Amino acid sequence: MDFFKRNWSTLILIGALAAYLGFSMGTDKCPVCVVSDLVFGGSQSESDSRAKAIGNQIATEWQAVSIIGENISSESSRGKVALIVYWATWCAPCLEEIPALIALRDEYGRQDVDIIGVSLDQPSKDIDTFVSARDINYEIVRNTESLDKAFGPIGYIPTIVVLDRNGKVQQRYTGLVGKSVLQDQIETLLAKST
Repeated sequence: MDFFKRNWSTLILIGALAAYLGFSMGTDKCPVCVVSDLVFGGSQSESDSRAKAIGNQIATEWQAVSIIGENISSESSRGKVALIVYWATWCAPCLEEIPALIALRDEYGRQDVDIIGVSLDQPSKDIDTFVSARDINYEIVRNTESLDKAFGPIGYIPTIVVLDRNGKVQQRYTGLVGKSVLQDQIETLLAKST
């Protein structure tokens, strides 16, 4: 505690500088993440961008079990547009994105669109209480080896992987994504024939 009392002004200056760098670089990452990337080098390659149009990929098989015990898989999502949303309870941008995902779940029927939140929290962490306290109305699963094989290990959160009705990856977003962007993506993919 003594350290913070003696160095409070320096810590505020570092935080402000990190926030400025983050905003000027167009990132949604937390200030600490920006500074650590600058100091230690980011784990995301220079060619990566916030949104990567993928398209025409081979559909991969994956499976998980929801926190209420339902089996969710690539097979159960076939014929629907699916949003695979990687998040964690400690991630501020992830929490900011939850209301948009809830609104999308309310807007689209379960027969047309799957929204699957993939928690990257520690397995020992109880996320059931968190999910019910925020009235999350879409499926929540914990990350699995199957998901990692299908969509690759996730370096930054939130990350949203958008699948078409055939289960092929069409888009990959890193960072906070607005509801209207996701809605446009869903509408486009729903309009395409399978």
